[in-house]
Amino acid sequence: MIEFANADSEKFAIFHTVYTASNIFYRFDWNEQVDDTIDCTSDKNIIFIYDDKNLLGGFVLKENHLSYPFVAAPFDNRKVFWDIVLKYAIQASGQRKIFLSEISEVDTKEIIQSCGAILKHSKQRMIRPTEQCAIVLNDGFYFDNLLISDKTEIIKVIFEAHAAGYTSTVWEPDINEIQTAVERRFESFGRTNTLYMSNTVKTKENSEIAGVCIAGIYPDSKNYSTRNFATIHQVSVKPEYQRKGIARAMMLKSINDASPMSPVITLGVLIGNPAEKLYKKVGFTPGPSYSELIFTT
Repeated sequence: MIEFANADSEKFAIFHTVYTASNIFYRFDWNEQVDDTIDCTSDKNIIFIYDDKNLLGGFVLKENHLSYPFVAAPFDNRKVFWDIVLKYAIQASGQRKIFLSEISEVDTKEIIQSCGAILKHSKQRMIRPTEQCAIVLNDGFYFDNLLISDKTEIIKVIFEAHAAGYTSTVWEPDINEIQTAVERRFESFGRTNTLYMSNTVKTKENSEIAGVCIAGIYPDSKNYSTRNFATIHQVSVKPEYQRKGIARAMMLKSINDASPMSPVITLGVLIGNPAEKLYKKVGFTPGPSYSELIFTT
C-alpha cells in the first residue's frame, strides 16, 4: 500500500544526498550538499513515499512546483515512481499543470517517455581549475572593474546580449529580472569581498561597456570545507562587439583573479547554447545535465 509522509529537511537531505541520480551541481563536499539541500527545502512540503513501510523515494512539492526527487535503493522502477509522484502532485496541488525543476538526465528521459511531460530546457554546470592564464585583448578595448556607477549600463549590456542570443530562443529576456539578478550578485559578492573577480571591457574610443563578466564567491560556498569555489554568474558581450575575443578575455581575467583564493571556478550554461564551445576552449569541462519540465494532465 502506497503511503506519503512528511519528512524533516535534515533527514530528507541525507537521503537525497545518498540516492540522488547524479551530482548535477558539482558538489564535492558532503556537508555542502546536505546543508544546501536543507536550506533549499526547509520551507517547503517534503514528502517520503512508502510501500508497506519500504521507502521508495522522496521529493519536494511547493504548490505545483516539484523538485529534489530521489529514488531510494533497492527500489529502482522509475516509471512507477514518477507515475506515483505526478498523480500525488496533481491531487495535492489541485492543479492540472506541474512544473518540475532540477531534474537529472535519467529522470528527465523517464518523465518525457513514460509520462508525456514537455521539456522546457536543460542546463549543466561546468568547471575548471583556476590558474594564471595569458590574456589577449584587442587594442581597441581595455579592462575595468565592475563599478556600481556602471550598474545601469551593465544591465543594458546583459539585456541586449540575451535578446540577440541563444537565451531568447528559450525564454524572453526581462530587463527587470536581469536588474534583480545583477543587484543580488553585487550584494552577494560584496559580502565575500570577491567582486574584484568580475570585470568589464570598455572601448578606448568612448569608454562604452562592450562586455561584462560577473564573478565571485557566494557567501554560502562550502566546498572542501576550507576552500571556496568561485563562480562566473554572467558573461555578456554587446552584439556589435561580439567575435572579437572579448568574452574569452574577460573569462580568463576572472580565472586569473580568482586563482589566489579559489582552486576552481564554475559556471552554468543552457544545453545547446553555442557559448558552450567557447567555455570548453577556455578549459571548462561539463558536468551532468539537469532540466526543467512541464507535466499536464
